[in-house]
Amino acid sequence: PGGMFFLHAVATRRRMMEEAGDVKGLERLPEVTVFERSSGPGGVWRSNREFGHDEEGKEGATSSTTNMYEALWTNGPKENFEFFDYTFDEHFGGKDLPTYMPRKYVLEYLLARVTRNNPRIFDNAKFNTAVLSVKYEDGLSKFTVITKCNKTGRKEDTQFDKCVYAAGENGIPRIPKEIDTMLNEGGFLGKKMHSSNVGNLEQDVRGKCVLMIGDQYSAEDLALQAIKLGVEQIYIYSRTGEGRASLTNEWPYDTVELIVGKKPTGVIHGGSGICFEETKYNFETDKYELVAGGKSLNISNIATVVYCTGYSFNLEMIDENLSCALKHGYEKIDLDVPKDWKMKPNVLTEVLGEVPLSQFYPYINTHVYRCLTISNPNMMFLGAPQTYSPLLEVDVNAWLLLAFITGDAQIPLPEIMRQRNEADNLSLINSPTHRYEMDTNYYVAWCDYYELHKEHWINDLLDPRNVLLWEEEEIFSLQYLARDMYDSSYPVCIGTFEKLNKKGWQLLKNSTAITNLNIKEGSQETFRDGDPSEIRSIFTGIAPVPLRKLWLELEESDYNDLLKQCRGSFKEEPSTTTSQLTLKGKKLHYSRFKVPDAE
Repeated sequence: PGGMFFLHAVATRRRMMEEAGDVKGLERLPEVTVFERSSGPGGVWRSNREFGHDEEGKEGATSSTTNMYEALWTNGPKENFEFFDYTFDEHFGGKDLPTYMPRKYVLEYLLARVTRNNPRIFDNAKFNTAVLSVKYEDGLSKFTVITKCNKTGRKEDTQFDKCVYAAGENGIPRIPKEIDTMLNEGGFLGKKMHSSNVGNLEQDVRGKCVLMIGDQYSAEDLALQAIKLGVEQIYIYSRTGEGRASLTNEWPYDTVELIVGKKPTGVIHGGSGICFEETKYNFETDKYELVAGGKSLNISNIATVVYCTGYSFNLEMIDENLSCALKHGYEKIDLDVPKDWKMKPNVLTEVLGEVPLSQFYPYINTHVYRCLTISNPNMMFLGAPQTYSPLLEVDVNAWLLLAFITGDAQIPLPEIMRQRNEADNLSLINSPTHRYEMDTNYYVAWCDYYELHKEHWINDLLDPRNVLLWEEEEIFSLQYLARDMYDSSYPVCIGTFEKLNKKGWQLLKNSTAITNLNIKEGSQETFRDGDPSEIRSIFTGIAPVPLRKLWLELEESDYNDLLKQCRGSFKEEPSTTTSQLTLKGKKLHYSRFKVPDAE
C-alpha cells in the first residue's frame, strides 16, 4: 500500500501545516497523481485484484500479477503495524483482540485510517490504469509516463517532476524455471500454482498430498492453512533449511515433512511422483550441485505443487537506466575496509576465530540511498522494508520521501550517498547474522563449524545466545527506522540511530515474543497460539488477548463474532479497569488489560 501511504503522508502534512498557518510549507507540498492497475486501493492486501482481462478473456489477476489468498492471516503482531493517528483501539471500538488477524480486517483498518480524516484522499488516484512506460527526459528534467486505461484502452502520456515507484516487492511471482521445466517435460499430472494464485485452496489440498517449493513465510502460512483444511500430507522443499518453515520444530498432526539438502530432478510413478537427489552448495559457481552417488528420495501421489518462492520487482514499465538501481544494487562488491580491520568480539568469535573478508553481497543497496536512486534522486523507490514492522516502515519511508521532495530533508551529493551506504554496510559486518548473509567466507566458516558440532547452542533456536543474535539483527534495522523517523519529522519516536527508546524496545519485544514459541511434540498448537502477554501497543499500552481456541479450530465466524461485539459505542469508566460496551441496547462487560504508555 505504498501509494496509499504516500497520499496519506501528504494529506496529513497539509492538515498540520494548515493548522499551524505554515503558508510556505503548503507551497512546497507536491501535487500527487497515483496510477493503480486494480479497480480500488489496497494493493496486495486485496484478495481479488481486478486488472481488466487476462489472456483467456477472464477478469481477475493473471500469472504476472499478485494478490493474497482469501484465508490469509497475518504472521506478525498487529501491534507492529499500528499507526500513530489511528490505533486499533479506536478502529475496533475498544475491544480486546488477539495479536494475529485475518487479511480482510487489516485491509479494512488501512483504508479506514487513510480515509477517516480525508474521505476524498483517492480523488487523485487513477484506478484501472496500467503504467506502460516511465522514462526520464534529461533535457527537460522531467519524467514522461505513458499509461493505459484498462476499461477503454485509451493511452495517455503525462510529464512529472518526480517519480515514486510504490508497487512494492510483490510485483511478479517468481517461478523456479528449472523445476517448472522439469515438471512440464516429465509429464507431471498434478496442479501447479504460485502461492499468490492459490484461489480456492481447499479443493487443491483436502485429502491430498501437496509439495511446497520454498520454505519462507508463504510456505508456513499455506501449510498451516492446508492442515486446517484437511490435507493428507505436506512436503516442504528447502534448498538451505534456513527459512521460516524450516525453523518450525513441530507441525500439527505430524503432517509436514521437510526436504533439505536435495533437489527435485525428475517426475516418476507415471506423472504423480517426484524424485529428489542430494545436492551440495558450490561456493565458486554459487549454485547447488548434485552429489555424485548421493542419496535420493522418492515421494508419491503428489496432487498439487505450490511455488512458495517469493516475488520479483515488476520493473517492466521503467526504463533500464532508472530500474537498474534495484536490479543491480545487491551484486557482489569490494568494501573499502581498513587494512587492520577486525570484527568486533561477539558470541561466535571464540569458535570461528578471525575469518578473512571476501567480496560482499551488500545488505544496503549500493545504488539506492534511503529510497533515492543515487544516479537520479528524482527517481524514488518506496516499499522494500527491512524490519519486522514492514507496514510501519513503508509509512515512515513515505514521510521520508515527502521530506526529500519538500526540502525538509536534505538530499546529499551522490558521492556522499555512496560513502554513507558503504559505511553502513561496513558497520553491519560486525553483526554475525548480517555478516553471515553478506560475506561468503564467514558463511562457509559458520556452516562448516556447525556441521561438525550439531550439539552447539547455535542449533537451538531457543537458546538465549541465539535469541540475542537474532535480536541484534532487528535492533540494527529498528535503529535505521528510528533515524528515518527523525529525519522525516514522523510523529513517532522510537529512539535514535544510536539507541532505541522504550517504544523501540517494545517493537523489538513484540517481534520476538511469539517467534520463540517451542511447540511440544504432539501438540496441535501453531505459532499463533503462543502467549501474547509481552506484546503491547506502543501507543495505548494495550496487550492482545490469547485466541479463544486453537487457531486450527477457529472458523471465520469466530473472529466475526468477536468483532461484532465492538461495533457499538464504546464507553470507558476512568475509575475502573472494566470497560462497558453498548450494543443494540444491551450492556456487555469484559476485563481490559492496560499498561502504562511505553514512551
